[in-house]
Amino acid sequence: MKYNAFISYSHSQDFKLAPSLESALEKFAKPTFKRRALNIFRDSNDLSISPDLWGKIEEGLNASEYFIFFASPLSAQSHYCTKEVEHWKTTKSIDNFLIVLTDGELLWNHATSDFDWSKTTAIPKNLSGVFKNEPLYVDFRENASENLTLDNPDFKDKLVLIAATLHNKTVGNMVGEAVKQHKRTMRIRNAAISVLSTLLVAAILLSIYAMKQKKVAEAETLKALLSTYIASSQAQLNEDPTKSLRLAEYAYSFANENNLPTKIASEQLTKVFYSGYGFYQEPGFKILNTDLINKNKRTKKLGYFKPEIDAIIESVPPHEYLGQASTDIFINPNTNETEFLIAGGKLEFPILYNFKTEIYEFENIDPVEIKLEGFGGFTGYIQDVAISTDGKYSILGSANSKTALIDNKAYLQDNLDTDIFKTRAILKSGSRNDIFEVNFTDNNKYIITKTLDLVWQNSEQNSIKDTIINLWKTEPFPYIEIYNSNTAHGNISISEDYYMLPVEEDLEKYSWLHMAQSIRTQNNTIIAEFPNAKGISPNTISSPDGNFLVNYQGIFNKENELLITLSSYFIDNSGIAYCFSNDSKFLKLSYIDGPERIFALDPDFILERLNNAKIMGAIATLTTADKKRFLIETE
Repeated sequence: MKYNAFISYSHSQDFKLAPSLESALEKFAKPTFKRRALNIFRDSNDLSISPDLWGKIEEGLNASEYFIFFASPLSAQSHYCTKEVEHWKTTKSIDNFLIVLTDGELLWNHATSDFDWSKTTAIPKNLSGVFKNEPLYVDFRENASENLTLDNPDFKDKLVLIAATLHNKTVGNMVGEAVKQHKRTMRIRNAAISVLSTLLVAAILLSIYAMKQKKVAEAETLKALLSTYIASSQAQLNEDPTKSLRLAEYAYSFANENNLPTKIASEQLTKVFYSGYGFYQEPGFKILNTDLINKNKRTKKLGYFKPEIDAIIESVPPHEYLGQASTDIFINPNTNETEFLIAGGKLEFPILYNFKTEIYEFENIDPVEIKLEGFGGFTGYIQDVAISTDGKYSILGSANSKTALIDNKAYLQDNLDTDIFKTRAILKSGSRNDIFEVNFTDNNKYIITKTLDLVWQNSEQNSIKDTIINLWKTEPFPYIEIYNSNTAHGNISISEDYYMLPVEEDLEKYSWLHMAQSIRTQNNTIIAEFPNAKGISPNTISSPDGNFLVNYQGIFNKENELLITLSSYFIDNSGIAYCFSNDSKFLKLSYIDGPERIFALDPDFILERLNNAKIMGAIATLTTADKKRFLIETE
């Protein structure tokens, strides 16, 4: 059995006696090199936080050899104590049921071979008729609050009765065993003291100097390693952002564990997390639904706008070397609203079209060119495109080994190039080869990119070794995005974990986005509190603790080094406002049309978010080869 005994008690009655008796049983007759003599289950020590409290208690009961019931009127009336007794008598032997009387009365009626229930107050009624004969019990009523240690002879004498049962020994043998273990411990201690005393003086003199030198050397080595990890993360950012993120994470944890300054590592973690790059999932990560959108099937059904779309396709000639344009389409089955994306061929930039239909009218919203740095020309030629089945996002797979995730609505409604949130993420793995295929899973939760693993024989010839498939989580994003909704609070985060609540009550929903508010979890735990926001401008605002600065360009450290790019053009975006949280751990960027984006500046919150599989998925970790390459010790 995992536990020798399970202690069932009333917290109100025996909050002192229960832990004292547990501790004494673990120490009494303990062998010298053993952590404890007995393993005792007591809820305050052995229960972890869990939504299933009874399930954890039940596991403890099933894994225990004996049941120690602290009998008192309060425990007799306790719901959990009664439930624990019922579980034991149903599943275990009543012969292993021990009673410790701490208050009340416990009287046996020999005529009925049962407790005298007219006078017994210390045990629950579900023990009626369970015992064939009068059970022995240990009376601790006079010891419930006095010196509850093995130094108290009366306490110790009563403890021996319980210990002997749990050790399956007689009381005499139990006392003898305790004396034997004590003498053995004293002999070992005295021998150790004698040897150590002889060596101590010489060792101290020799070690003082050595320790000083060693500490200096170790400190310098640790600082050098930390600098290496940070530099490696910086170097990997544009090569493999996912590795860069994991290196920044390791650098921050390494600095914390070794009591080194964490500022630079923390800032590197912040820079990578909010760099605008996406992070691929762990290789082999399994998702419930990996079915892909059938783009070919969709493109054949052009719906109401087939003539317009056919004309667009015919107007884009193929490229002499790079081939035909890539297309994808989304048709809203209820409204026939249609989004059409075309890229490649001889187009300079990808173009997103939006067609809407009324009963007797057709409306074509002006198409928008998607102008992204690096996504154009010969090296950034678009190889493949896809639109999610809800029409919310599009993806562009490029010959520059990158994929762009764009927000269709943001592009169609906002012609400003300065809104960086129109492009939700740039997806980049360690490969430098073309992205030849992109797609969404049919539930839109993940993006799949494919590239070829090429082996080059020379500068012009290569052969295909394998196809590299990467999986990316579509949303949520590193920042917390809150949007207006029909939920109880009028807003909710993309991950549905958070909502905003104004400090001032009775404000009309959707009207208080720039006012003082707090961000909370769904169980109403406050994550951060924000004051009234200020309109975005060239003027710099400082965080309450003075460690961060913000203006329309982005978020900076106090040395004026850019950490997070915002690029919110203040002239044409007068409805944008921002503010730091009262504790300086978060920055809130709010828009007059609803969305709010919360940027965590606290590295511990960032680590918790990036490793939350529900939110960020299973972001790939460093492989054994990576750890060796970047000088990270492995166990």
